[in-house]
Amino acid sequence: MQRKFLLSTIVLLFITIASYAQTGSIKGSLKDAKSNEPMLGTAVRIDGTQIGTQTNMQGEFELSRVPAGVHTVVFSFVGYENKVISNVRVEAGKTTLINTTIAEANTTLDAVVVRGTKNKGTEVSVITEIKKVEQIAVGISAQQIQKTQDRDASAVVRRVPGVSIQDDRFVIVRGLNERYNTVLLNDAITPSTEVDTKAFSFDLIPSSAIDRMLIFKSGSADLPGEFGGGVIKIYTKTIPDGNSFTAGFSLGHRSNTTFQTATTYKGSGTDFLGFDNGLRGLPSSIPSTSTILSGANTPAVVNAFKSLPSYFNQSSLSVLPDFRGNLGMTRRFNVGNFELATINAINYSLTHQRTPNVEFYRYAYNADAGNTTSEKEFAYNDNAYAENVRVGVMSNWALIINPANKIEFRNLFNQLGSKETVLRNGYNNNNIELKNYSMTYEQKSIYSGQLSGTHELSDMTKLTWTGGYGYTNRQEPDNRRFTSSRTLGSNDPFTINIQQSQSPTLQQAARFYSALTENVVSGRIDLEHRIGKADATEKELIKLRAGTYLEKKDRNFAARWFGIVNANNVGDAILTQSPEKFFDPANLSTTGLFYNEGTGYEDAYKARNELYAGYVNAYVPFSSKFNASFGVRAEQNRQQLVTLKRGSGEKLNVDRPLLSWLPSVTLSYVLNEKNQIRAAYSQTVNRPEFRELAPFPYYDFNYDVTRVGNSELKTATIANYDLRYEFYPSEGEVISLAAFYKQFTNPIEARILNAGSGIAFGVGNAEKAFSRGLELEMRKSLKGLASSKFVDNLTLLLNASIIDSDVKTGFSGQSSDSRFLQGQSPYLINAGVYYNDNESNLSANILYNVVGSRIFLVGDGVVFPTVYEMPRNVIDLNLTKGFGKHIEVKVGIQDLLNQPFRFYNDTNNDKKIETGKDDVFRTYKRGTTSTIGINYKF
Repeated sequence: MQRKFLLSTIVLLFITIASYAQTGSIKGSLKDAKSNEPMLGTAVRIDGTQIGTQTNMQGEFELSRVPAGVHTVVFSFVGYENKVISNVRVEAGKTTLINTTIAEANTTLDAVVVRGTKNKGTEVSVITEIKKVEQIAVGISAQQIQKTQDRDASAVVRRVPGVSIQDDRFVIVRGLNERYNTVLLNDAITPSTEVDTKAFSFDLIPSSAIDRMLIFKSGSADLPGEFGGGVIKIYTKTIPDGNSFTAGFSLGHRSNTTFQTATTYKGSGTDFLGFDNGLRGLPSSIPSTSTILSGANTPAVVNAFKSLPSYFNQSSLSVLPDFRGNLGMTRRFNVGNFELATINAINYSLTHQRTPNVEFYRYAYNADAGNTTSEKEFAYNDNAYAENVRVGVMSNWALIINPANKIEFRNLFNQLGSKETVLRNGYNNNNIELKNYSMTYEQKSIYSGQLSGTHELSDMTKLTWTGGYGYTNRQEPDNRRFTSSRTLGSNDPFTINIQQSQSPTLQQAARFYSALTENVVSGRIDLEHRIGKADATEKELIKLRAGTYLEKKDRNFAARWFGIVNANNVGDAILTQSPEKFFDPANLSTTGLFYNEGTGYEDAYKARNELYAGYVNAYVPFSSKFNASFGVRAEQNRQQLVTLKRGSGEKLNVDRPLLSWLPSVTLSYVLNEKNQIRAAYSQTVNRPEFRELAPFPYYDFNYDVTRVGNSELKTATIANYDLRYEFYPSEGEVISLAAFYKQFTNPIEARILNAGSGIAFGVGNAEKAFSRGLELEMRKSLKGLASSKFVDNLTLLLNASIIDSDVKTGFSGQSSDSRFLQGQSPYLINAGVYYNDNESNLSANILYNVVGSRIFLVGDGVVFPTVYEMPRNVIDLNLTKGFGKHIEVKVGIQDLLNQPFRFYNDTNNDKKIETGKDDVFRTYKRGTTSTIGINYKF
């Protein structure tokens, strides 16, 4: 099947079919060149044809049924010089935008050349696209993104109705956990960027690269079948308006961080580029696992570990401001009879995050006392500092063969590096004072590329295809953690804690190395054929669609770790040394301290997922007001994972083939030009992620817990029901009210596990659950509401959701009492006031966001209660001012209120948090960020 697909792709590359008579349209606005007032009644015509119209009171015009090709557009009005715009390209089924001016007759004008393409990145275009799509969807445009200080896709998507962000990276749609979303980048499914969870990290895509973002909340046969919250489509820019070169930079100040003193450790010489130069890498001189386990205290092994780089090399620094820089270049030029367009961008950022006074507590759950009291097991206070580097490169190309055939090649690469140092102070219920350290480094290389083609085979038939490749490489080289302790209240030196045996632990004087590589190859072909009269409008045509999709994903993961052990019972003279002296290689010997390997059988796995899908879908307009879109999608998925069981080394083979039939239907009733109602049903699935199936244990220092997988996880199924009313007051405006209901079978949730001597974070299937809610969206201009230019330039944005859910758990130790689905919020609110003055080239906005409390982890009802994440009110302020045609200055304040992140235990198990009764689990503040940046367009 893959060979057939590849052959088809090669053939399609060379399609240059002579198109039949096809049409598009031209629309735009016309203003007086001097006064900037709209021109009313100006004649607009296409030279050499009978196609023409006049501008309306707002100076707007539209020319319909324009033959595909290159045309000359002429504007004429009494007393004004004719405005002639040549080389206007019209593509079949698309709209070319022209916004221009016309001067009085005594004014001499220079020649103007415009190459027209459909601009889908404006607010009007996105709202129009949402209005026309057959599913229930929301979106945001590049134009709206530019009005904010949003730096990446995670900040951008926060502005979309019914959407929230977790950990500043992961998107939650309709209050559902990030695992229930599927992300498509330019119509190709993106791989998960996280090892432990099924999620795409939205902070990888810079906002400047986004053309538009659409979120489909109801299913369709032509959409992926794996989602429960939404299918998120991100389109990066491909075809520019013209040639340009831009450069810019910004500086940022964070209240908790900038110019403050922080503790860090010495890294490699290339950390500033987002990758380690090999300094932290495991040397080739380190023996194999079997060699070490058979003689860790032999001279050869001990000497090999002495070659490792310094373990403890901390120092203090004064934190510099954040820096971000960008370069951009666009070009459009002709290659023979073809047109070639390209958009290229390079983004670099070096940012800092100092998080002082992170309070972290753990309590012994007292079930015998009626779940109303708890005993504190430990109290920690962390001071963390992280340096984060991102280098992003985008290079997108489009080859316009003719108005009916286009080939696009999109590339996005991100290199990310994060160096974090955590110093932990605290105590436990054994009257012991603790001082623990963590020094980590993580680097990721992520590439996503798509080669796609669009071919209008005729007025009624369109063929599209996409081939995609994704690559992820994630490494954690030489992550170091150690603990030390002394009697609480004493002035004794801290004793570094290590095992008095040959068995190391991940918490004590340990060094951890891991590497993950994932390759994803995908391909899809979609065919649409329209049936109807030649003069029928788009809404009057029957549309028949069919397509196929294939994806092959391979992952390899391996980890090794080592720890210093005290099998020779070295005394306090060494154990109470300062960390600088204790970790001196001179302390390693065959009769003293030495490293042993703790790597287990389960610390590596290989996984593969093969997905083959096909669909048929039809759109049928039963009348001018009522239409239906219905179809079915079949997905044959096979998930495989091979690893070894802990302790025994017995092979663990997960092999899950599953055929899913996924029907969907959307009904739409158009009340009038501005009002419509939609109803939808779809069946979808949610599959486990590789890491969730693997039993590999990963020690998380920040939460002082081990994270483990579950090879018995089942695929969840979801029945989705939606009803939505939409009102479009005018172009670029929308008000909608939606209701939804979801029925889950075997939903996958993050939970707390009893791990014998402690707890672990894992995943499991609940039995059944439902989610239901209401959503309100409003995007409304205040133009004309008052005789004020200031008010005319204002636009209001409001989206709010209220949600209820109920879970019947199947977890051990829990009753069947109802509770919310893990990760789901009971309400979401996004609001904004936008000001935009084109004459003064000034825009400003104030934005507000809040997310209701949600379950962070499901408790086990025995040793640990359920943990909730509490609401935070977030306000952002942004100001953008242009100076002339070349300079733009942006000023912004993010998270003005700087409210704390708060996590609470539901100590009394009443499914709500009361600050006077329930215990704090974790709390911290990240600080308010102020930025100023400048961009120059050459």
